[in-house]
Amino acid sequence: MKITVFSDVHGNLKALKAVLRQIKEQNADQTVFLGDIFQRGNEETECLELLKNSNIICLKGNCELYLAYGVDVDPDVEHLRAYYDEARKKVTPEQMQFIKQMPLFYESECCGHKLRFSHFLFLDVNAPYPFLPLSSLKDGTFDKACRSEEVTKYDLVAVGHSHQNFVNGNVVSVSAAGLEGASYLIVEVTEDNISFEHISVDV
Repeated sequence: MKITVFSDVHGNLKALKAVLRQIKEQNADQTVFLGDIFQRGNEETECLELLKNSNIICLKGNCELYLAYGVDVDPDVEHLRAYYDEARKKVTPEQMQFIKQMPLFYESECCGHKLRFSHFLFLDVNAPYPFLPLSSLKDGTFDKACRSEEVTKYDLVAVGHSHQNFVNGNVVSVSAAGLEGASYLIVEVTEDNISFEHISVDV
């Protein structure tokens, strides 16, 4: 089974179209978007509509949480309140319903292997802001989470959010599709093996 994965579009419609075009050429069995449609670019609603009408699995990122539920879910982003107040006015009720219904994670079992996809690793999946902070990449909390039973019970865990490509144990991070250094991930699963490759996006 072949799965393509990308993340962090951030309002860049040109980049989104490019990554979707390149992913289509891979003839994957499944495509997963790891979240963050909003913030930075100026074509967020166009990106949202394109993703909404694509036959892919779309997961919530922190940007979708801020849009749907307000920046109060995360005390570190008060400076983004005005942006999200305005962005909220631009989405239709149907688009907002789509955002709210986007799941936080997707799990799959392929050829006997367990896979999980999410925007980032979780601190508490039931909390209003469920993800580990980005500072966890520097203070060792992320490394500890990678070694936890909650993560190691999967054969592969794919995340975005950090805008970096890296591997930490069975956790594979993919960079932002909508920013400089854009890439997507190809995951191939057979009964004997899981392999993955970061592919640069030609925007």
